[in-house]
Amino acid sequence: MKFEIQAERNSEDKKTFYYDNVTNTLSDANGNVFEYPKENVTPHGRQEVVPFSKENPLKKSKHISVIKIQLGLSCNYSCDYCSQRFVERPPETSKKDIDDFLQKLDVLEFNEQEGLKIEFWGGEPFVYWKTLKPLTEALSDKFSHWKNKPKFSVVTNGSLLTREICSWLYYMNFSVGISHDGPGQGVRGPDPFVDPEKKKIVLEFYNIMKKQGRISFNTMMNRANTSRKKIYEWFAEFTGDPYVTIGEGSMIDAYDDAAINNSLDSLEEHFDYRKQSFSDMYSTNGKINFQTILTKVDDFTKSVLTHFESKYVGQKCGMDNENTIAIDLKGNIITCQNVSVVETSKNGESHLGGNIDDYDNVSLKSVTHWLNRKKCGDCPVLHLCKGSCMYLDGKHWDVTCDNAYSENVALFALSIEKITGYIPTLILADGLPLERQDIWGTQFEHKEKQKKKIIPIKVVSEVISKIDDIEVYGKSRLEN
Repeated sequence: MKFEIQAERNSEDKKTFYYDNVTNTLSDANGNVFEYPKENVTPHGRQEVVPFSKENPLKKSKHISVIKIQLGLSCNYSCDYCSQRFVERPPETSKKDIDDFLQKLDVLEFNEQEGLKIEFWGGEPFVYWKTLKPLTEALSDKFSHWKNKPKFSVVTNGSLLTREICSWLYYMNFSVGISHDGPGQGVRGPDPFVDPEKKKIVLEFYNIMKKQGRISFNTMMNRANTSRKKIYEWFAEFTGDPYVTIGEGSMIDAYDDAAINNSLDSLEEHFDYRKQSFSDMYSTNGKINFQTILTKVDDFTKSVLTHFESKYVGQKCGMDNENTIAIDLKGNIITCQNVSVVETSKNGESHLGGNIDDYDNVSLKSVTHWLNRKKCGDCPVLHLCKGSCMYLDGKHWDVTCDNAYSENVALFALSIEKITGYIPTLILADGLPLERQDIWGTQFEHKEKQKKKIIPIKVVSEVISKIDDIEVYGKSRLEN
Protein backbone atom coordinates (compact mmCIF):
# COMPACT_ATOMS: atom_id res chain seq x y z
CA MET A 1 0.00 0.00 0.00
CA LYS A 2 1.17 3.53 -0.71
CA PHE A 3 1.23 6.28 1.92
CA GLU A 4 1.73 10.03 1.77
CA ILE A 5 3.95 11.26 4.59
CA GLN A 6 3.88 14.89 5.62
CA ALA A 7 6.98 15.86 7.58
CA GLU A 8 8.72 18.94 8.89
CA ARG A 9 11.91 20.32 10.35
CA ASN A 10 10.02 23.29 11.75
CA SER A 11 6.84 25.23 10.99
CA GLU A 12 8.52 26.94 8.04
CA ASP A 13 10.29 23.90 6.54
CA LYS A 14 7.92 21.11 5.49
CA LYS A 15 8.10 18.38 2.89
CA THR A 16 5.99 15.54 1.53
CA PHE A 17 7.31 12.01 1.01
CA TYR A 18 5.78 8.83 -0.33
CA TYR A 19 6.21 5.36 1.14
CA ASP A 20 5.23 2.01 -0.37
CA ASN A 21 5.14 -0.75 2.25
CA VAL A 22 5.06 -3.52 -0.37
CA THR A 23 8.23 -2.51 -2.21
CA ASN A 24 9.54 -0.79 0.96
CA THR A 25 10.42 2.30 -1.08
CA LEU A 26 10.61 5.89 0.15
CA SER A 27 10.63 8.79 -2.31
CA ASP A 28 10.26 12.57 -2.24
CA ALA A 29 7.68 14.72 -4.05
CA ASN A 30 9.91 14.84 -7.13
CA GLY A 31 10.06 11.07 -7.41
CA ASN A 32 13.62 10.77 -6.15
CA VAL A 33 14.04 7.45 -4.35
CA PHE A 34 16.07 7.17 -1.14
CA GLU A 35 18.41 4.22 -1.50
CA TYR A 36 21.94 2.99 -1.05
CA PRO A 37 24.19 3.09 -4.12
CA LYS A 38 23.62 -0.17 -6.00
CA GLU A 39 27.24 -1.29 -5.58
CA ASN A 40 26.80 -1.14 -1.77
CA VAL A 41 23.75 -3.37 -1.70
CA THR A 42 24.27 -7.03 -0.75
CA PRO A 43 21.61 -9.47 -2.00
CA HIS A 44 19.55 -10.60 0.97
CA GLY A 45 19.03 -14.18 -0.21
CA ARG A 46 15.72 -14.53 1.65
CA GLN A 47 12.85 -16.77 0.65
CA GLU A 48 9.35 -15.44 0.25
CA VAL A 49 7.14 -16.00 3.30
CA VAL A 50 4.45 -18.66 3.17
CA PRO A 51 1.27 -17.45 4.92
CA PHE A 52 -0.25 -19.84 7.45
CA SER A 53 -3.46 -20.16 9.43
CA LYS A 54 -5.40 -22.91 11.17
CA GLU A 55 -6.66 -23.96 7.74
CA ASN A 56 -3.09 -24.02 6.37
CA PRO A 57 -0.93 -24.91 9.40
CA LEU A 58 2.65 -23.84 9.97
CA LYS A 59 5.08 -26.70 9.30
CA LYS A 60 8.61 -27.18 10.60
CA SER A 61 11.79 -28.42 8.97
CA LYS A 62 14.00 -31.12 10.45
CA HIS A 63 16.97 -28.83 9.84
CA ILE A 64 17.06 -26.78 13.04
CA SER A 65 19.13 -23.73 13.97
CA VAL A 66 17.21 -22.54 17.08
CA ILE A 67 15.73 -24.71 19.83
CA LYS A 68 13.64 -23.13 22.57
CA ILE A 69 13.37 -25.67 25.38
CA GLN A 70 10.33 -25.20 27.61
CA LEU A 71 11.35 -26.61 31.01
CA GLY A 72 7.92 -25.92 32.51
CA LEU A 73 5.71 -22.96 33.41
CA SER A 74 6.17 -22.95 37.17
CA CYS A 75 7.48 -19.70 38.64
CA ASN A 76 8.22 -18.37 42.11
CA TYR A 77 6.65 -15.03 41.05
CA SER A 78 3.23 -14.17 39.65
CA CYS A 79 3.91 -10.92 37.81
CA ASP A 80 1.09 -8.61 36.81
CA TYR A 81 1.38 -8.76 33.02
CA CYS A 82 3.26 -12.04 32.58
CA SER A 83 2.37 -13.69 29.27
CA GLN A 84 2.13 -17.06 31.05
CA ARG A 85 0.08 -15.98 34.06
CA PHE A 86 -3.22 -17.40 32.83
CA VAL A 87 -1.77 -20.31 30.87
CA GLU A 88 -2.86 -23.80 31.91
CA ARG A 89 0.05 -25.57 33.61
CA PRO A 90 1.24 -28.78 31.92
CA PRO A 91 2.43 -31.85 33.82
CA GLU A 92 5.88 -31.17 35.25
CA THR A 93 8.97 -32.71 33.70
CA SER A 94 12.20 -33.49 35.53
CA LYS A 95 15.77 -34.62 35.06
CA LYS A 96 14.41 -38.15 34.57
CA ASP A 97 13.25 -37.02 31.13
CA ILE A 98 16.68 -35.90 29.94
CA ASP A 99 17.95 -39.16 28.43
CA ASP A 100 14.76 -39.73 26.41
CA PHE A 101 14.74 -36.10 25.33
CA LEU A 102 18.31 -36.30 24.02
CA GLN A 103 17.46 -39.44 22.06
CA LYS A 104 14.43 -37.74 20.55
CA LEU A 105 16.64 -34.92 19.26
CA ASP A 106 18.33 -37.42 16.93
CA VAL A 107 15.35 -36.97 14.61
CA LEU A 108 16.55 -33.42 13.93
CA GLU A 109 19.42 -32.20 11.76
CA PHE A 110 22.00 -29.67 12.96
CA ASN A 111 24.78 -27.92 11.08
CA GLU A 112 27.94 -26.84 12.86
CA GLN A 113 28.85 -24.27 10.24
CA GLU A 114 25.44 -22.58 10.42
CA GLY A 115 25.47 -22.80 14.21
CA LEU A 116 22.90 -23.74 16.82
CA LYS A 117 21.20 -21.61 19.46
CA ILE A 118 19.68 -23.38 22.46
CA GLU A 119 17.41 -21.29 24.69
CA PHE A 120 16.13 -22.47 28.08
CA TRP A 121 12.75 -21.14 29.21
CA GLY A 122 10.36 -21.32 32.15
CA GLY A 123 8.28 -20.13 33.99
CA GLU A 124 11.33 -19.21 35.94
CA PRO A 125 14.09 -21.47 34.55
CA PHE A 126 15.96 -21.68 37.85
CA VAL A 127 12.96 -23.23 39.55
CA TYR A 128 14.14 -26.16 37.41
CA TRP A 129 17.80 -25.83 38.35
CA LYS A 130 18.13 -29.56 39.12
CA THR A 131 16.94 -30.28 35.58
CA LEU A 132 18.51 -27.33 33.77
CA LYS A 133 22.05 -28.06 34.96
CA PRO A 134 22.34 -31.73 33.90
CA LEU A 135 20.34 -31.06 30.71
CA THR A 136 22.69 -28.28 29.60
CA GLU A 137 25.76 -30.31 30.44
CA ALA A 138 24.37 -33.28 28.49
CA LEU A 139 23.69 -31.05 25.48
CA SER A 140 27.20 -29.64 25.76
CA ASP A 141 28.57 -33.20 25.68
CA LYS A 142 26.36 -34.06 22.70
CA PHE A 143 28.00 -31.32 20.65
CA SER A 144 31.44 -31.48 22.25
CA HIS A 145 33.02 -32.48 18.92
CA TRP A 146 31.90 -29.18 17.36
CA LYS A 147 34.49 -26.42 17.18
CA ASN A 148 31.67 -23.89 16.70
CA LYS A 149 29.87 -24.69 19.95
CA PRO A 150 26.10 -24.22 20.41
CA LYS A 151 25.17 -20.90 22.02
CA PHE A 152 23.19 -21.20 25.27
CA SER A 153 20.89 -18.51 26.62
CA VAL A 154 18.39 -18.06 29.43
CA VAL A 155 16.00 -15.37 30.67
CA THR A 156 15.39 -15.13 34.42
CA ASN A 157 13.73 -12.85 36.96
CA GLY A 158 17.03 -12.95 38.87
CA SER A 159 15.52 -13.90 42.22
CA LEU A 160 17.05 -17.39 42.37
CA LEU A 161 20.54 -16.51 41.19
CA THR A 162 23.27 -17.67 43.55
CA ARG A 163 27.03 -17.47 43.23
CA GLU A 164 27.06 -21.17 42.33
CA ILE A 165 24.54 -20.66 39.52
CA CYS A 166 26.27 -17.50 38.28
CA SER A 167 29.63 -19.25 38.17
CA TRP A 168 28.11 -22.16 36.25
CA LEU A 169 26.42 -19.81 33.74
CA TYR A 170 29.73 -18.06 33.17
CA TYR A 171 31.73 -21.22 32.53
CA MET A 172 28.99 -22.78 30.38
CA ASN A 173 29.21 -19.68 28.18
CA PHE A 174 25.58 -18.62 28.61
CA SER A 175 24.07 -15.33 27.55
CA VAL A 176 21.71 -14.12 30.28
CA GLY A 177 18.75 -11.76 30.23
CA ILE A 178 17.43 -10.52 33.58
CA SER A 179 13.79 -9.43 33.38
CA HIS A 180 13.31 -6.19 35.30
CA ASP A 181 11.42 -2.97 34.58
CA GLY A 182 13.66 -0.55 36.46
CA PRO A 183 11.53 2.22 38.03
CA GLY A 184 8.37 0.41 36.86
CA GLN A 185 9.21 -2.94 38.47
CA GLY A 186 6.36 -2.53 40.95
CA VAL A 187 3.86 -2.98 38.11
CA ARG A 188 5.54 -6.15 36.86
CA GLY A 189 5.97 -7.80 40.25
CA PRO A 190 8.36 -8.13 43.20
CA ASP A 191 11.83 -6.58 43.01
CA PRO A 192 14.48 -9.19 43.93
CA PHE A 193 17.13 -6.48 44.18
CA VAL A 194 15.72 -4.96 47.38
CA ASP A 195 17.57 -7.81 49.09
CA PRO A 196 21.10 -6.40 49.59
CA GLU A 197 22.76 -9.81 49.24
CA LYS A 198 20.86 -10.63 46.04
CA LYS A 199 21.72 -7.21 44.64
CA LYS A 200 25.38 -7.78 45.44
CA ILE A 201 25.40 -11.17 43.68
CA VAL A 202 23.65 -9.81 40.59
CA LEU A 203 25.97 -6.80 40.29
CA GLU A 204 29.08 -8.97 40.68
CA PHE A 205 27.71 -11.26 37.98
CA TYR A 206 26.81 -8.31 35.75
CA ASN A 207 30.30 -6.81 35.97
CA ILE A 208 31.89 -10.10 34.91
CA MET A 209 29.43 -10.91 32.12
CA LYS A 210 29.24 -7.37 30.68
CA LYS A 211 32.90 -7.53 29.67
CA GLN A 212 31.98 -10.32 27.26
CA GLY A 213 28.68 -8.83 26.10
CA ARG A 214 26.71 -11.73 27.57
CA ILE A 215 24.19 -10.03 29.84
CA SER A 216 21.33 -7.55 29.61
CA PHE A 217 18.43 -6.27 31.69
CA ASN A 218 15.21 -6.91 29.78
CA THR A 219 12.45 -4.37 30.21
CA MET A 220 8.89 -4.16 28.88
CA MET A 221 6.92 -0.96 28.53
CA ASN A 222 3.35 -0.60 29.82
CA ARG A 223 0.92 2.26 30.46
CA ALA A 224 2.51 2.97 33.87
CA ASN A 225 6.11 2.71 32.65
CA THR A 226 6.49 4.67 29.40
CA SER A 227 9.86 6.44 29.50
CA ARG A 228 12.90 4.59 28.18
CA LYS A 229 15.05 7.49 29.32
CA LYS A 230 13.94 7.07 32.94
CA ILE A 231 14.44 3.32 32.71
CA TYR A 232 17.95 3.80 31.33
CA GLU A 233 18.79 6.26 34.09
CA TRP A 234 17.57 3.77 36.70
CA PHE A 235 19.76 0.95 35.35
CA ALA A 236 22.75 3.23 34.84
CA GLU A 237 22.54 4.22 38.51
CA PHE A 238 21.84 0.65 39.64
CA THR A 239 24.87 -0.79 37.85
CA GLY A 240 27.11 2.28 37.89
CA ASP A 241 27.55 1.64 34.17
CA PRO A 242 26.50 4.38 31.68
CA TYR A 243 26.79 1.77 28.93
CA VAL A 244 24.45 -0.74 30.57
CA THR A 245 22.71 -2.93 27.98
CA ILE A 246 18.91 -2.96 28.06
CA GLY A 247 17.07 -5.58 26.04
CA GLU A 248 13.45 -5.98 24.93
CA GLY A 249 12.01 -2.47 25.46
CA SER A 250 8.71 -2.68 23.57
CA MET A 251 5.14 -2.11 24.71
CA ILE A 252 3.54 -5.26 26.13
CA ASP A 253 1.25 -7.51 24.12
CA ALA A 254 -2.24 -8.10 25.54
CA TYR A 255 -2.00 -11.83 26.16
CA ASP A 256 -4.88 -11.78 28.64
CA ASP A 257 -7.35 -9.46 30.39
CA ALA A 258 -4.80 -8.44 33.03
CA ALA A 259 -2.39 -7.37 30.27
CA ILE A 260 -5.22 -5.40 28.64
CA ASN A 261 -5.49 -3.44 31.88
CA ASN A 262 -1.77 -2.61 31.61
CA SER A 263 -2.03 -1.59 27.95
CA LEU A 264 -2.44 1.92 26.55
CA ASP A 265 -6.07 2.72 27.27
CA SER A 266 -7.03 5.98 25.53
CA LEU A 267 -6.09 8.08 22.51
CA GLU A 268 -4.40 10.52 24.88
CA GLU A 269 -2.24 7.72 26.30
CA HIS A 270 -1.36 6.51 22.80
CA PHE A 271 -0.34 9.97 21.59
CA ASP A 272 1.60 10.67 24.80
CA TYR A 273 3.46 7.37 24.49
CA ARG A 274 4.41 8.05 20.86
CA LYS A 275 5.77 11.49 21.79
CA GLN A 276 7.62 10.11 24.81
CA SER A 277 9.12 7.26 22.82
CA PHE A 278 10.31 9.51 20.00
CA SER A 279 11.63 12.20 22.36
CA ASP A 280 13.56 9.76 24.55
CA MET A 281 15.41 8.37 21.53
CA TYR A 282 15.74 11.53 19.44
CA SER A 283 16.85 13.91 22.20
CA THR A 284 19.56 11.51 23.37
CA ASN A 285 20.58 10.41 19.87
CA GLY A 286 19.76 6.88 20.97
CA LYS A 287 22.32 6.90 23.77
CA ILE A 288 20.05 5.24 26.29
CA ASN A 289 21.26 1.75 25.38
CA PHE A 290 17.99 0.04 24.43
CA GLN A 291 19.88 -2.17 22.04
CA THR A 292 16.88 -4.08 20.68
CA ILE A 293 15.05 -0.85 19.87
CA LEU A 294 18.13 0.79 18.34
CA THR A 295 18.71 -2.29 16.20
CA LYS A 296 15.07 -2.24 15.13
CA VAL A 297 15.34 1.35 13.90
CA ASP A 298 18.64 0.67 12.15
CA ASP A 299 17.32 -2.50 10.50
CA PHE A 300 14.22 -0.73 9.20
CA THR A 301 16.34 2.13 7.88
CA LYS A 302 18.56 -0.32 6.01
CA SER A 303 15.55 -2.27 4.73
CA VAL A 304 14.04 0.91 3.25
CA LEU A 305 17.30 1.96 1.62
CA THR A 306 17.71 -1.53 0.10
CA HIS A 307 13.99 -1.96 -0.73
CA PHE A 308 13.51 -5.14 1.30
CA GLU A 309 10.05 -6.12 0.09
CA SER A 310 7.17 -7.16 2.33
CA LYS A 311 7.01 -10.62 0.77
CA TYR A 312 10.17 -11.44 2.73
CA VAL A 313 8.98 -10.10 6.11
CA GLY A 314 8.68 -12.78 8.78
CA GLN A 315 6.86 -12.59 12.10
CA LYS A 316 8.12 -10.49 15.01
CA CYS A 317 9.00 -13.40 17.28
CA GLY A 318 10.75 -15.51 14.64
CA MET A 319 8.70 -18.57 15.54
CA ASP A 320 7.37 -18.71 11.97
CA ASN A 321 10.85 -19.76 10.86
CA GLU A 322 10.74 -23.41 9.83
CA ASN A 323 14.20 -23.89 11.35
CA THR A 324 13.12 -22.71 14.83
CA ILE A 325 11.17 -24.91 17.23
CA ALA A 326 9.80 -24.69 20.77
CA ILE A 327 9.79 -28.06 22.50
CA ASP A 328 9.24 -29.47 25.99
CA LEU A 329 11.16 -32.33 27.58
CA LYS A 330 8.52 -34.84 26.47
CA GLY A 331 9.29 -33.94 22.87
CA ASN A 332 6.08 -31.99 22.33
CA ILE A 333 6.34 -29.25 19.70
CA ILE A 334 4.44 -26.14 20.81
CA THR A 335 3.62 -22.71 19.35
CA CYS A 336 6.30 -20.92 21.37
CA GLN A 337 8.01 -21.01 24.75
CA ASN A 338 5.22 -19.02 26.45
CA VAL A 339 2.47 -21.62 26.08
CA SER A 340 1.77 -25.20 27.10
CA VAL A 341 0.59 -28.44 25.51
CA VAL A 342 -2.68 -28.28 27.45
CA GLU A 343 -3.54 -24.70 26.48
CA THR A 344 -5.81 -23.55 23.66
CA SER A 345 -4.77 -20.66 21.44
CA LYS A 346 -6.95 -17.57 21.08
CA ASN A 347 -8.08 -18.91 17.68
CA GLY A 348 -9.53 -22.02 19.33
CA GLU A 349 -6.78 -24.45 18.31
CA SER A 350 -4.41 -26.34 20.59
CA HIS A 351 -0.90 -25.01 21.10
CA LEU A 352 0.31 -28.61 20.76
CA GLY A 353 1.53 -29.12 17.20
CA GLY A 354 2.58 -32.74 17.61
CA ASN A 355 5.52 -34.70 18.94
CA ILE A 356 9.04 -35.06 17.68
CA ASP A 357 8.45 -38.83 17.50
CA ASP A 358 6.09 -38.15 14.59
CA TYR A 359 7.86 -35.08 13.27
CA ASP A 360 6.66 -35.29 9.68
CA ASN A 361 3.12 -34.70 10.93
CA VAL A 362 3.93 -31.75 13.20
CA SER A 363 1.80 -28.72 12.30
CA LEU A 364 0.79 -25.62 14.20
CA LYS A 365 -2.83 -24.59 13.73
CA SER A 366 -2.63 -22.13 16.62
CA VAL A 367 -1.12 -19.25 14.67
CA THR A 368 -2.03 -16.70 11.99
CA HIS A 369 0.45 -15.10 9.59
CA TRP A 370 0.29 -11.34 9.11
CA LEU A 371 -0.70 -11.88 5.47
CA ASN A 372 -3.89 -13.47 6.79
CA ARG A 373 -4.71 -10.53 9.08
CA LYS A 374 -7.10 -7.92 7.72
CA LYS A 375 -5.10 -4.82 8.66
CA CYS A 376 -1.45 -5.82 8.45
CA GLY A 377 -0.95 -5.49 4.71
CA ASP A 378 -2.38 -1.95 4.76
CA CYS A 379 -0.26 -0.75 7.68
CA PRO A 380 2.63 1.71 7.30
CA VAL A 381 4.61 0.11 10.16
CA LEU A 382 4.36 -3.47 8.85
CA HIS A 383 8.13 -3.81 8.42
CA LEU A 384 8.67 -2.80 12.06
CA CYS A 385 5.74 -4.54 13.72
CA LYS A 386 6.05 -7.74 11.65
CA GLY A 387 2.57 -8.92 12.51
CA SER A 388 3.04 -8.80 16.27
CA CYS A 389 2.01 -11.98 18.16
CA MET A 390 1.04 -14.89 15.89
CA TYR A 391 -1.42 -16.59 18.21
CA LEU A 392 -3.53 -13.72 19.54
CA ASP A 393 -7.04 -13.14 18.26
CA GLY A 394 -10.25 -11.22 19.07
CA LYS A 395 -10.05 -8.40 21.63
CA HIS A 396 -6.56 -9.43 22.72
CA TRP A 397 -5.34 -9.03 19.14
CA ASP A 398 -7.11 -5.67 18.77
CA VAL A 399 -5.48 -4.20 21.89
CA THR A 400 -2.10 -5.69 20.96
CA CYS A 401 -2.38 -4.22 17.46
CA ASP A 402 -3.11 -0.76 18.91
CA ASN A 403 -0.17 -1.07 21.33
CA ALA A 404 2.11 -2.23 18.52
CA TYR A 405 1.11 0.62 16.22
CA SER A 406 1.91 3.31 18.78
CA GLU A 407 5.13 1.50 19.63
CA ASN A 408 6.30 1.24 16.04
CA VAL A 409 5.02 4.47 14.50
CA ALA A 410 7.42 6.40 16.76
CA LEU A 411 10.28 4.19 15.54
CA PHE A 412 9.03 4.67 11.97
CA ALA A 413 9.28 8.44 12.50
CA LEU A 414 12.81 8.11 13.89
CA SER A 415 13.88 6.15 10.84
CA ILE A 416 12.26 8.53 8.31
CA GLU A 417 13.96 11.47 10.05
CA LYS A 418 17.25 9.60 9.91
CA ILE A 419 16.86 9.12 6.16
CA THR A 420 15.39 12.49 5.16
CA GLY A 421 16.14 14.94 7.98
CA TYR A 422 12.40 15.62 8.40
CA ILE A 423 10.13 14.41 11.23
CA PRO A 424 6.86 12.87 10.02
CA THR A 425 3.63 14.32 11.42
CA LEU A 426 0.99 12.72 9.18
CA ILE A 427 0.68 9.41 7.35
CA LEU A 428 -2.15 9.70 4.85
CA ALA A 429 -3.90 6.73 3.25
CA ASP A 430 -7.47 5.66 2.50
CA GLY A 431 -8.83 3.44 5.25
CA LEU A 432 -6.16 4.30 7.80
CA PRO A 433 -7.92 5.55 10.98
CA LEU A 434 -7.38 9.22 11.81
CA GLU A 435 -5.65 8.38 15.09
CA ARG A 436 -3.13 6.36 13.09
CA GLN A 437 -2.68 8.99 10.39
CA ASP A 438 -2.05 11.71 12.97
CA ILE A 439 1.20 10.44 14.52
CA TRP A 440 1.45 12.85 17.45
CA GLY A 441 -2.25 13.77 17.79
CA THR A 442 -1.59 17.37 16.78
CA GLN A 443 -3.12 17.61 13.29
CA PHE A 444 -6.73 16.56 13.82
CA GLU A 445 -9.30 16.88 16.58
CA HIS A 446 -9.72 13.53 18.25
CA LYS A 447 -12.62 12.42 20.39
CA GLU A 448 -12.13 9.59 22.81
CA LYS A 449 -14.08 6.50 21.91
CA GLN A 450 -16.87 5.63 24.31
CA LYS A 451 -15.67 2.81 26.48
CA LYS A 452 -17.71 -0.11 27.64
CA LYS A 453 -18.45 -0.20 31.32
CA ILE A 454 -15.67 -2.15 32.96
CA ILE A 455 -16.56 -4.47 35.78
CA PRO A 456 -13.68 -4.46 38.28
CA ILE A 457 -11.80 -7.74 38.31
CA LYS A 458 -9.60 -9.33 40.87
CA VAL A 459 -6.70 -11.52 39.84
CA VAL A 460 -6.07 -14.39 42.23
CA SER A 461 -2.65 -16.06 42.21
CA GLU A 462 -1.93 -18.86 44.64
CA VAL A 463 1.08 -20.95 45.57
CA ILE A 464 0.09 -24.49 44.62
CA SER A 465 3.22 -26.56 45.21
CA LYS A 466 6.97 -26.66 45.70
CA ILE A 467 9.67 -27.68 43.26
CA ASP A 468 12.96 -28.45 44.97
CA ASP A 469 11.76 -26.49 48.04
CA ILE A 470 10.84 -23.44 45.92
CA GLU A 471 7.24 -22.31 46.22
CA VAL A 472 5.63 -21.87 42.79
CA TYR A 473 2.37 -20.31 41.64
CA GLY A 474 -0.36 -22.03 39.66
CA LYS A 475 -2.43 -20.59 36.84
CA SER A 476 -4.01 -17.29 37.90
CA ARG A 477 -7.75 -16.79 37.77
CA LEU A 478 -10.13 -13.83 37.59
CA GLU A 479 -12.76 -13.09 40.20
CA ASN A 480 -15.46 -10.44 39.82
